[in-house]
Amino acid sequence: MGFLINIVLGLVLSLASTLLQQAFAPKPAEQQRQTGTRGSAQIGGKVPQYFLVGTVGEPGKLEYQNAWGNDGQVPNAYLTSVRSFGDLPIADMVGLFVNGVRVTLSEAGVVAQGYPVPEYSGNLWWKFFDGSQTAADSYLIDKFGGDADRAWASDMVGRGVPYLITTALWSETLWTGFPSFVGEFQGIRLYDPRQDSTVGGSGSQRWADTSTWAFSDNNMVIIYNIERGIHYGGARVWGGSATAAQLPYDVWAAAMDACDELVSLDAGGTEKRFRAGRRISLNERPADVIKELLIGCNGRIAHASDGTIYVLVGLPAAPDFAFTDADVLASEPLGSIPFPNLDGIINGATATYREPSQAWEDKETAPYLRSDLEAEDDGRQQLEGLDLGTTFSGTQAQRVIKAVIDEGRRFRTHVPALPPEYSQFRPLHVGAWTSERYGYEAKWFLITARTRSFGFVVFGLQEINPADHNWTPGTDEQPLSFAPVVTNRPAPQEVSGFFVEPAIALDNEGNERRPAFDVFWSSASVAIDTRAVRITMWVNAAADPEVDDPVVGELAWQGDVPPSLGSARLTQAVIPNVYYIIQIQYLSESGRATVASDLFAVRAPNVRLGPLDVVYGDIDLDELGGQIEGYFDWIGGNIRDVIEKAQEQDLAGADQELANAMQFDEMRRSLSVVTGDLSASFSETITVAIVPMQGQLVALADALTELSAANEGDVNTARIRFTAMSGPSGYSRIGIETRFDPLDSGDYRLAGSYWDTPNNASLPTRRVEIAQQFVIAESAAAAVFQPFIFESGNLRVANAFIANLTAANIQAGSITADRLNVTALSAVSANLGTVTAGTISLGSGALLIDGPNVRILVSD
Repeated sequence: MGFLINIVLGLVLSLASTLLQQAFAPKPAEQQRQTGTRGSAQIGGKVPQYFLVGTVGEPGKLEYQNAWGNDGQVPNAYLTSVRSFGDLPIADMVGLFVNGVRVTLSEAGVVAQGYPVPEYSGNLWWKFFDGSQTAADSYLIDKFGGDADRAWASDMVGRGVPYLITTALWSETLWTGFPSFVGEFQGIRLYDPRQDSTVGGSGSQRWADTSTWAFSDNNMVIIYNIERGIHYGGARVWGGSATAAQLPYDVWAAAMDACDELVSLDAGGTEKRFRAGRRISLNERPADVIKELLIGCNGRIAHASDGTIYVLVGLPAAPDFAFTDADVLASEPLGSIPFPNLDGIINGATATYREPSQAWEDKETAPYLRSDLEAEDDGRQQLEGLDLGTTFSGTQAQRVIKAVIDEGRRFRTHVPALPPEYSQFRPLHVGAWTSERYGYEAKWFLITARTRSFGFVVFGLQEINPADHNWTPGTDEQPLSFAPVVTNRPAPQEVSGFFVEPAIALDNEGNERRPAFDVFWSSASVAIDTRAVRITMWVNAAADPEVDDPVVGELAWQGDVPPSLGSARLTQAVIPNVYYIIQIQYLSESGRATVASDLFAVRAPNVRLGPLDVVYGDIDLDELGGQIEGYFDWIGGNIRDVIEKAQEQDLAGADQELANAMQFDEMRRSLSVVTGDLSASFSETITVAIVPMQGQLVALADALTELSAANEGDVNTARIRFTAMSGPSGYSRIGIETRFDPLDSGDYRLAGSYWDTPNNASLPTRRVEIAQQFVIAESAAAAVFQPFIFESGNLRVANAFIANLTAANIQAGSITADRLNVTALSAVSANLGTVTAGTISLGSGALLIDGPNVRILVSD
């Protein structure tokens, strides 16, 4: 019977009988070329078909990309991309990473191109299809159905294909290139026999009805489905073809439950002991994929000669049987395998896994080190690295390598022969051996191989210990540390050297005219791409601006100034003696973020309107003088000149049709007498016309009456003219003018009145009176004659009633309260720069001087 012992010895030596041997066994060449989560999408038509299982991160395959639309002056501002994620329908997309940063998958605010990504505020949208779709996406058809080069046709459904549509709007501040995407997915729906009440479980799942299946990332549930075959549309597309009978329910359910067992975490909370996820290509061998999934859950698998498949995760709670030296057949030789040599021993390990918080990139756990084992190994530190390609939890990876290393130190291996009653036990059963020969006291051994013969059974036994799979969070768990994955944009730029001072704006003569503020900042701190400094001014709405914190009130003014100046003077909308709040902020060319300055509270100088403002207000005197000269030209001009000039302009502009539409009629009458050097005349001209002007027809009516008397070249004229003209530049105008032109001088004397109402609402209506002396008098008896006289730049008024008076200087021979008619007022206030008076007398009133204010109080 020795040859059977040798057969089993050979099997034990050839099998990966420990987790360590299984974990570090060489991978097939095709699996060595596989990677975990790729950082970028694949492109092209030679990508093998694949599908996703469990929880997995995947960048997918770029299927389509096209640009469209404008954003302001930017053409093709929108980029739409379509990425597929395998060739079988999946449960869902549960996460999305944009340029390596996890974003929020919100389904609020949906538009045609999909759901907006909140972190990109109107610059990115997404839309996902899980592979169950039955029609092409309407958005893609609408945008690209008519594209001459890359049309998205109505038959491009993608049946069975999960795909993601993303649309990005160009932005200098958000994108430095095409955005990259990695999706986080729940893979294909799987059958879990524990959820099937017809096979021993509890639930509504049924093997024959795939619509009842659900997502699972349980390692053993995934393996179970691989063994039975991955199906789509009623056909097996990949994997094995085992039956339910070949996968004993009790064995597989126990392994699945072991994966789902909750494990406490050092930071609080729990997680399932073992979970998995993977992209599986159809050109991979199922056995190779199953091996990876087993390594990720400290699992083992055994295929019996009758086709039954057994599995074990970790170790059972108790041995399946026990035996002693007395049960070992003394008539048969006892085989054993010697301890490995020192060079083949491993006493520590690291593990690489896929980290979801780092956009599913490969990360390495803290190394699992055992100083006690190193001491046993002559002080050597002998580490190995383990690639856990299906694991996406750092703490799970630590549990895996701890069990692998600890169990790998169980070197005792035996091949005993036992009586036939032990034939009921199979590989992956655990026996407890009590042996005086070896000094064992119920030591656990795992059956790794078995062969039967007439009268006995031979086992290959591997020493195991349940303590190898124990886990204490506070002792065994090592912290996981990662740099935060964020989009690194430049920090918002703050302003530097900002302050504000009250100022006074002067005119060309050095007169103080307006309150102002001088705003300062450090021009040296302004970045190269700063295009402007924005200054904003509000009214300070604080109850007591001198004591309370600034309170932003009504916006008074906002504007942009060149940043290199380092300062700016504000005069717009500044009211004297009012409290304001001023703030500045840099504006960048690139659109990068900047931060506004603090609020600066300041009070405007109390610079009031002076005599220059009182006399002239906001009227531009040079412009007014030119307009009055225009009145002179108008009242003495010939209306025919205006008509003929308009007609010439339209002919010159090749608008013959307008020129031909002109209509004109005129009536004249006149009288004249002459004797020697004396002459007198009367003329009257009335003109009506339809004339082209500035590209359109306008109506015009004009009447001029003129009297003339001359003596040797000295000419006196009196004119009255009325003109009315339609159109945008039209007006209604009346002029009355008397004039004397002496022969021996170029000067003339003139008095006139001009009334003007322009059609343009932005121009003021106006009445202009021109005379050296302007008098308004009552038409009553001379005794009550109280004239209003303007002469030589001075205004003289016999009596005046003024509600409010602002003046730089008041000069008077006397100011007498008895002469102020204040029957409607109990007080009169005046702001006086200088008061020069021979006498200030108040009848029954009082004079109160309060700062710059003089208040005259008059008793009733």
